[in-house]
Amino acid sequence: MDTADHIYSSPDRLILVGGGSFNKDDLIRNARNADVIAVDGGLHACQEAGITPCAVIGDMDSAGVAEIAALGGAVPIHHIAEQDSTDLEKAMQHINAPLCLGFGFLGRRFDHALASLTVLARMTDARPEMKIVLAGRHDALTVTKQTIRTALPVDTRYSVWPVGTVGFDKSDGLIWLLDGLTLSPHGQVGTSNRTAKSAQLLQPASDNSTAFAVIVPVECLGHLCDAVMSGAG
Repeated sequence: MDTADHIYSSPDRLILVGGGSFNKDDLIRNARNADVIAVDGGLHACQEAGITPCAVIGDMDSAGVAEIAALGGAVPIHHIAEQDSTDLEKAMQHINAPLCLGFGFLGRRFDHALASLTVLARMTDARPEMKIVLAGRHDALTVTKQTIRTALPVDTRYSVWPVGTVGFDKSDGLIWLLDGLTLSPHGQVGTSNRTAKSAQLLQPASDNSTAFAVIVPVECLGHLCDAVMSGAG
């Protein structure tokens, strides 16, 4: 095993696969034209989906010996032993792509999902140039500090979860508008909203410095990826 001391680069999207639950068909469909990196126990999920990753990254406490052996030495294994970060964060620190799409980081354990949400919030500062979308079995989400424009079908679930205190100047296309509202985890939140139009806008205050999550049904994963990339740069 090697230590992961360099960055994996992709000119388009890069897929990370963790050990949580997600829809296998979603992974297979999105992996057809993208590089895939298995994150520790995500190696098992890759192999179940018939996908050979281009690398495996993590502390290797979940990837099975037999699963690693099945790679036959053809795939580099990058062991990062430190325990101060999650495997998702370890991987994020060693990749470079305009869009990172992660499967298996939301489901199965709620504490792991919270840790993933925290990582994405930190990445808005550490890696603002890399847009990140996570997909679970039921939800897809992104975390941002910036204005986000989506094009979801009318009457689609649209939830906003503030990581800290976030003020919003303007919103459009939602049943319950957020104009002038301040959201916070210990106050008002924006979950269980719905779309009222086929185009949506969520614009935080001009002086906003706090991240917030936008959560939609996983069936809208493609729409969410398009939204974060349309705002890139």
